[in-house]
Order: sequence, then structure tokens, then C-alpha cells
Amino acid sequence: MMYRSKSYLEFIRSRPCLMCGAPETVAHHEPLGSAGKGIKAPDSHCVPLCAYCHQLAHHIGLKSFWRRHDIKMEIIKLLTKYLEEKQI
Repeated sequence: MMYRSKSYLEFIRSRPCLMCGAPETVAHHEPLGSAGKGIKAPDSHCVPLCAYCHQLAHHIGLKSFWRRHDIKMEIIKLLTKYLEEKQI
């Protein structure tokens, strides 16, 4: 079962772009495992990207796009911040 959370997606969209800092973002689902081609990653694997960076990530490929970022650590930081703000 895949994790889905409207609340978490709203939180992600409220954050600045992870790459360029732009204020308006979309929730990019980052495939971290081998769930299968065409299967959307769980919402817990989302990061905020502006429309330009989101398009760029898919255009050049995720491996090239994230070469300067530890995407797993960025996801952990976002999840931690979300839980701190929710006080769960």
C-alpha cells in the first residue's frame, strides 16, 4: 500500500523549491526504490520543486538532476520538519 497524505502534499507545496528557492512549487514524487515503471512514489517521497526545475528534472533525468544533492537526506529533512510542525 502506498502512503498518501493531502496534508503532507500541502506542506511540500508550501516550501520553496529545493533547487533554486523559488516560492511557488509543485510536489515532485521522487522514485527511490524499484516500485516499477509508471508507479507513482508515495507522498512521503515528495520534494518541492518549482515548475521549471520539475520540468528540468524530467528532461535531463533524475540521476543528473540530483548529482549535487543527497535526495534521501533532503526527504528525511522534509519529513522531520513536517512532523515537528505537526507535533506528532
